[in-house]
Amino acid sequence: MWKTLIVVVSEQNKDRELDNFLARVKAQGIEVIEIEPALYVKRYKIGTVCQKESLLLTDTPIVAITAKKAGIALVGVRKQEAKLPVPAPYILQGLDGIQISYLKMVYSRFHHIPLIVAETERLVIQELTSSQTELFFGLCREAGLKTEAHSIKERDKIVQQQFLQAYIENQYNFYGYGIWGLIEKGNGKLVGIAGVEDREDCLELGYAIVTEKRRIGYAKEACQAIFCYLKTELELEGKIKCFVPKENIASQKTAQSIGMLQAKDIFKEFYCYERIL
Repeated sequence: MWKTLIVVVSEQNKDRELDNFLARVKAQGIEVIEIEPALYVKRYKIGTVCQKESLLLTDTPIVAITAKKAGIALVGVRKQEAKLPVPAPYILQGLDGIQISYLKMVYSRFHHIPLIVAETERLVIQELTSSQTELFFGLCREAGLKTEAHSIKERDKIVQQQFLQAYIENQYNFYGYGIWGLIEKGNGKLVGIAGVEDREDCLELGYAIVTEKRRIGYAKEACQAIFCYLKTELELEGKIKCFVPKENIASQKTAQSIGMLQAKDIFKEFYCYERIL
């Protein structure tokens, strides 16, 4: 869990923008440690660099290089007048408007920790892990979700695991959203999947719940939280569509319960539901 922000910023870039940003970080209960660039490098050389549960913010190239060697999660900040780029996986052009959730994402990505995107009364909605491969593909098949996973044969276990690992590394990193896991509070078990993916003219919603946990409102609960996350955290807008198998009456009722209306589009095997985010 991320607990500390180490700030290693050169004197000329210590301004009101930085002060306001650090005040917001502290208000979220995150410890802030400020260190001069030269002192940070010196501490690394003598083996006293703090790294446990830390994220480092710097505008100094040599500090970024040092942090990488120390194995510390890193985000760079670069002012327009800077002569040299900061060699960091994530670069901020400024600090105004940067959400604390973004820094949590950077930390989680570095440590390969599934990012929690939302919580409801009964569920934790978070990124999938490769250990959930078998259940993920099973749910996709049962629900008839229209994903690339559909084309992978059930017996190809190695291919399935490779697919999900690539999905985790690319989908979440590039888009910031995708199909997430639904973890039941109390026992920590994966009880379903839900989320959205990009389509040509919209976002497509998909959801599926394990058999023994159906008809207790989990899909509705998760989708409502996901809509809120997409709109408030990711600031997404536009049309969302959902394709439901014609024989799946329960799923059709779920779509209707989250404000989706049946569209005029006619498909052989699916009903199309849609709404505006």
